[in-house]
Amino acid sequence: MKNVKVILIGVALCATVFANNARINALGGDAGFWAGDRANAAIFHGTLNDANWVEFGGVDGATQGADGANDGSMTGSINWGDEEKWGFNFNTSADNHDWMNMSWAKNGMGVSVGFVSSAGGDANANSDVSGFDVAWGSSFSFGELGVGYNTNTVGNADAVTKLWVNWRGDCNAWVFDKSKAGFWMDDDDMGLSYDLFTHVTPADGVTALVGMGFDYQTTHVDAVVDDPLTLETDETAAALAGSQIWLPNATLAVEAAMTDWATFRGFVEQNHKVSCDTGATTGGDCGSGNMTNYGFGVGFGWQAANGSSINLDAGISNGLFTDPIQTMTGFGSLNTGEVTLSYTF
Repeated sequence: MKNVKVILIGVALCATVFANNARINALGGDAGFWAGDRANAAIFHGTLNDANWVEFGGVDGATQGADGANDGSMTGSINWGDEEKWGFNFNTSADNHDWMNMSWAKNGMGVSVGFVSSAGGDANANSDVSGFDVAWGSSFSFGELGVGYNTNTVGNADAVTKLWVNWRGDCNAWVFDKSKAGFWMDDDDMGLSYDLFTHVTPADGVTALVGMGFDYQTTHVDAVVDDPLTLETDETAAALAGSQIWLPNATLAVEAAMTDWATFRGFVEQNHKVSCDTGATTGGDCGSGNMTNYGFGVGFGWQAANGSSINLDAGISNGLFTDPIQTMTGFGSLNTGEVTLSYTF
């Protein structure tokens, strides 16, 4: 889904803290709508103070690498402490180059720091990777704030820098009691989003999210590198700039307890692209229209007497609903993506 909100969250998740993507993906993919989920530790670092956990993502080998394909890797995240919390994170993906990835939190404030370093060894150093990222977050009278910055250099190319800012707070607008905003810059690209949302409980054990907002994005694509060894460019690929506006973005998600230990999740999201302009190369209006996305998931959790819990979260293939016979007989996949196993204490 070509959506600034998703891009914003994707940028934020690069900021060292790995999180419970399986639950959030089944609820629409935006952790900002679900305060209390550990995925918020990647966009509002002050939430690192809220819990202790040990978590593993991609335990089914379905984690995606940089090329978008499942690479069989796993992610891990540890966060523990009493008044002062320390966290460490790892990723076994072949395209992950972290040599340090840790976090620290105290008195409502949280910080994460990561360093990237990898020497490729070829003559032009095109596979060398270096860089760092840092993120900080805390809560204030005006709401929660999270900011992050990272820079990476690959081979002989110029450094790529990213900056992001997230805010979330109370509001009183129509039926909505919460709002959030995000801003990101990635070299020549920029995005801005704003959402109003609320949670309602239509029945015991059922929580429904209703959200509505807008996204704005500008992009700039440079000439294509034709030869990665000499860094010669394809002169026919002139720079292309563009901008898009989505209004409204509507999200409906439901999390319902089926039993004390099993939860069903689902969402549907419709985004209306109201404006789309291409840039210097082709120019003109690239149209408008609706884009719809939906998904489902399940969660299993067991509570211990001391208050700690073990949880397993997974996505459900949409094929279970469009072609249930094939899925239930084993000819279609039930799971669509990452499975997350976590222990919270």
